[in-house]
Amino acid sequence: MKDSVENDEIVLDTSGTECPIPVLKARKLAQELKNGSIIKVIATDPLATADFEHYCNQSGFDFLESYNEDEKFIIRYKFKKN
Repeated sequence: MKDSVENDEIVLDTSGTECPIPVLKARKLAQELKNGSIIKVIATDPLATADFEHYCNQSGFDFLESYNEDEKFIIRYKFKKN
């Protein structure tokens, strides 16, 4: 499920998908993650940042940052097991 690992971050590329698919892919990925993992999501959906802020808040994860890079939205968060 994970696309790659880069600089000790798990990269989840959801480019070309729209809400709710990016968050659904992240939820599926969560089944494989270790506590403290850092996830970098690459998205093209302009609503992805708001969706991941809500997802992290609801799930108890740490939303670290979001920014635009090369016409894509980059979202980073820290996974925490409950």
